[in-house]
Amino acid sequence: MDESTAVTVGEFIAARGHTVRLEAGAPLFFEGDHSHSVYVCLEGTIRVFVTLPSGRELLLGRKHPGEAFGELSAIDGRPRSASAVATEPSVVAHLPGELFLADLQDEPDVAISVLRALADQHRLANARLRAHNSDSALVRCGHMLVELSTLKLRHDRGAKRIELAISQADIAEWIGATRESTARALAHFRGAGAIETGRGRIIVRDVPGLAALIESA
Repeated sequence: MDESTAVTVGEFIAARGHTVRLEAGAPLFFEGDHSHSVYVCLEGTIRVFVTLPSGRELLLGRKHPGEAFGELSAIDGRPRSASAVATEPSVVAHLPGELFLADLQDEPDVAISVLRALADQHRLANARLRAHNSDSALVRCGHMLVELSTLKLRHDRGAKRIELAISQADIAEWIGATRESTARALAHFRGAGAIETGRGRIIVRDVPGLAALIESA
């Protein structure tokens, strides 16, 4: 199967799964749950997070239409490592983990896509850990925007402007910085023409240019 006809993991789950509508704030699963279904967001936004011992929630990411999640528990059969909650009225499709794994045996191209998605998550986690321990808030913010843009470009090849449905508060939480230092970093990138900002969204206008700004910081 060539890239032009390849089925994404999200499309694979949507075609085989059952559709569910969620109100804002409705949970799909909680960290520690013994559930193993896989999901794809069809409409709205799903917030994925872990709860720290202090009770504070640490944002891992937001799933937007077309993005799959929940594969890890389906693959290893272990409890959920994070929680997933709808942040607005949303629609998801879900597929039982055992059916997902059985179907993947007949769809090696999709199985490879699952492995690549998990590899992306692992690399992103490693990059966040390195940045959190060594880089300035400006560099951490820039790296996060470049990483998110690069991942989105895989699903929207050829796009000149990458719109990320993410807020300044989300970025600050992800990179472990204050909102003030995150705001200064975004202002720096905006002043250089690399990004635009709006309510609950950031548009990356120039990914290579943003990467160059980080290198020169």
